[in-house]
Amino acid sequence: MGVLASRKEDHAQYDISHFSDEALQNVMENILSQMEEAVQQGKSLTSEHMVQLSQQLDKYILIVQTRKMGCIS
Repeated sequence: MGVLASRKEDHAQYDISHFSDEALQNVMENILSQMEEAVQQGKSLTSEHMVQLSQQLDKYILIVQTRKMGCIS
């Protein structure tokens, strides 16, 4: 039951649906830059840091895809 509560809190904490398209793009580019830097520093793609960055990027991509489908503004 604790997992469900934390997931709801996570959703509220990372609500990005109010971001403009430009802000979303900037944040995604920043995450990609962080990922590139981590790879250059020798981090594995399966390292905890890379997985977290990938998950963050997935959240933004989901919002962008949803907007393109016209489901939310």
